[in-house]
Amino acid sequence: MKKLSLILGLFMVSQSWMFAQDTLPAPTSYRVNKVSFNMVRVEKGGFWMGAQHKDTAEFNYDRHSQTDELPVHYVQMREDYYIGQTEVTQKLWKAVMGYNPSAKKCPKRPVTNVDYYEVQEFLRRIDSITGMQFRLPTEEEWEYAARGGKYTRGYIYSGSNEVDRVAWHNGNTSKLKKVKKRTANELGIYDMSGNVWEWCSSKYRYFDRERNANLGKDGEMYCIRGGAWQLPKTSCRVSWRGKRLPDLKNSFGGFRLCLDARYVKEKEEASEPDMIKKPSEDVSEE
Repeated sequence: MKKLSLILGLFMVSQSWMFAQDTLPAPTSYRVNKVSFNMVRVEKGGFWMGAQHKDTAEFNYDRHSQTDELPVHYVQMREDYYIGQTEVTQKLWKAVMGYNPSAKKCPKRPVTNVDYYEVQEFLRRIDSITGMQFRLPTEEEWEYAARGGKYTRGYIYSGSNEVDRVAWHNGNTSKLKKVKKRTANELGIYDMSGNVWEWCSSKYRYFDRERNANLGKDGEMYCIRGGAWQLPKTSCRVSWRGKRLPDLKNSFGGFRLCLDARYVKEKEEASEPDMIKKPSEDVSEE
């Protein structure tokens, strides 16, 4: 019965991918202090979260999966949301915050050396400028988007089973790279695998409640996702989970924006002048 469900699931995925390129919503581009950034709509739906390495016929088999990626479980995303087409760039960070904390400075590279608290201050300031309510994605929202949402093809990495097509890791680079230099995933999102790991709003927890009782100090950490240029390629898997204390910062950690879809609709209807919506072909971050 499980094998039949898997076959039906793969069939549905293949059918949705055939029409994905024609039905994907175009990215919505916004400008803050003359710097543009794109947000990609992620349509609501369900997915199997996590990975396992024991049964090749079961959902989300991945021979590199770790124990904290178990058990594989079904998650329903009940509302549409938007997520950054790229990580927040140094150019956007500086436009909002007035300085650039990154060690390797380049406006087209992701901002780095920012801890969780500094990201929260960035969010407060960009909200003040735009009138929106930007935030970090939850761990579930991050993985759903990385997997391609309702258009997923079940890849191990975000957009491919070939890691070098979509990710920068310690096997193919020795430095931070510009955004959008690897292939996008099924939703047109870049660099969810590799380049910099990304803060999530979720605190680190196991997927099964029994182990959470013994988390200790780990329970004060926040989830990070996506792998990074200084980490091995196995960390670029869409199911990989990391954890960091909120005051940690380094040269291979960053973040991307998230936004509830209802705020985009409300803003468009209000037509506020303090944030200018631009055509989706804007490429100022490339």
